[in-house]
Amino acid sequence: MVAVDTATSPISYDLSKYAHLDKEWKTQPYLHLNRYFAEHFYASTAAPKRKHGEIEEQQAPEPLDILAAESVTKEWQYVLMSPNKLCVIGISKHHPLFLQQSKQEEDASIVTKVVFADNVRNSVIKGKGKKQSLRVMPDTKICTIQTSNGKEYVVRAAIKGVLMEWNSRLEASPQLITTNPEQAFVAIVKPPTDDNSKILSECVNSV
Repeated sequence: MVAVDTATSPISYDLSKYAHLDKEWKTQPYLHLNRYFAEHFYASTAAPKRKHGEIEEQQAPEPLDILAAESVTKEWQYVLMSPNKLCVIGISKHHPLFLQQSKQEEDASIVTKVVFADNVRNSVIKGKGKKQSLRVMPDTKICTIQTSNGKEYVVRAAIKGVLMEWNSRLEASPQLITTNPEQAFVAIVKPPTDDNSKILSECVNSV
């Protein structure tokens, strides 16, 4: 057996043999989040107006117009649930904003402004019990995304709970919505229960 002085002898590796190990990470740059969060999806839809901070009794849903629903592109949001049940809300890659950019259309929209709802901006997020924080329902409007081609998209809370944080950084840097989705979460919501079936009652597991 011949001893090799690794301090002076160069060591070479055939990196091509290991290329397959990071293939998924290159195609899915946020794959590491799956280690810490369970991803779910919510389709933002128009909802009846409510007074700020008001939570109404659950009402029976109106009959669904299937033909109308199929003709509208759903504005998918992601809901990332951590082990302690806190949920991070943001724009999914299946949202029309990303679909337009992936097609590289000439009229592809650019995010120009993110306007948070007044009740969100005025929410007092402090104290152990967050008693003064905004109580939200799945259809509570968190913010409106405005684009260069005049379109507006409403982002909703997606789940029932207490608003723990809203991403004020988006007011100064709205382009993060599409350029850096990892930093462009919209809000963090704490649900009132640990029961996943109740927390995610209006969400789906895949799109």
